[in-house]
Amino acid sequence: MIVHQKALEGNVKLTNGLLPHFRVPADMDTWHWAMQLNQAHAVGFALDHFRSLLPRCTGAVVWQLNDCWPVTSWAAIDGDGRQKPLWYALKQAFAPRVVSLQPRDGALTAVLGNDTDEEWTGRLEFRRLGFDGATLAEGSAEFAVPARAAVTVAVPVDVAAVGEPASELLAATVTGTGQRGLRFFAEPRDSRLGRAELDTEVMPVDGGSEVRVTARSLVRDVTLLVDKAHPDAVVDEALVTLLSGETTTFRVTHPDGVEPSRLVAPDVLRTANELVPRAGA
Repeated sequence: MIVHQKALEGNVKLTNGLLPHFRVPADMDTWHWAMQLNQAHAVGFALDHFRSLLPRCTGAVVWQLNDCWPVTSWAAIDGDGRQKPLWYALKQAFAPRVVSLQPRDGALTAVLGNDTDEEWTGRLEFRRLGFDGATLAEGSAEFAVPARAAVTVAVPVDVAAVGEPASELLAATVTGTGQRGLRFFAEPRDSRLGRAELDTEVMPVDGGSEVRVTARSLVRDVTLLVDKAHPDAVVDEALVTLLSGETTTFRVTHPDGVEPSRLVAPDVLRTANELVPRAGA
């Protein structure tokens, strides 16, 4: 693998890019997951920022979409046509309507981007939460975003006034929808993110399986690396952060014969939580 790494000091750069955010895992499977997650975070963060600058910035071109052979690279789709976590980060960042939390002039704001041809109206609910799920402060605001435009909504001062950066997050959610933006106040490795406590259920459906995941704690970036269960398996979504008590369902397309337990095995069901050092770990 090192011989095939064609970038000058490529693996050193990967490590240097990872360390500010996550620890370096000891095993290859987790190293692979950490590097892919770090890439998805970096590009998704940048795209959220670019979209928040509309109309000054009206688009972004990402290098690169895919590879034509097996290689360590920045592509979102590998040489066998498999979608990496980055692909899902791109899908989310380029969604027709997005919510992101951005710093502006020393304060936090919610920026709503609307790339559709219709006005987007609703109510934005703000909550500052502890990692234990407790609501520390909350507020709301009505919004109206014209077609092909973006609108900035101020976060209430008391909601943005973080008390414990290592154990709090801010959520801005459009009422009655799953559309929301999240902002953490500390890097994962410096946070008090605990172990992922998850309940899973796998149900057969036409063409594959549905995997239902329920969080009993805050769990960041739930992702199914389904090609590890079967090389031709494809999942519809990834990088899903769940607050305690929330449930999400992944639709996995795969050939017959895949054991349901493989779709939630430790090397397949991954989260950011496992990359965060804890006392005694």
